[in-house]
Amino acid sequence: MKRQIPTIDIKKYGGKQVAVVNGRIVASGETTREVLDRAKKNTPLSQWEEILLITVPRGLTVVYRL
Repeated sequence: MKRQIPTIDIKKYGGKQVAVVNGRIVASGETTREVLDRAKKNTPLSQWEEILLITVPRGLTVVYRL
């Protein structure tokens, strides 16, 4: 299953966790439990396997491959 990851606004979500379902952010918060509970409430028909949990860094990090 290929998951779609939306563009995530670091200014808005930096330092938080976000839940993504079908390519869109459905919940955000400080703790994993909080985010998963909100995601299930906001998308009651989705399965646990469909929820992608992402920890958003506080700042922009760029990795160069040489």
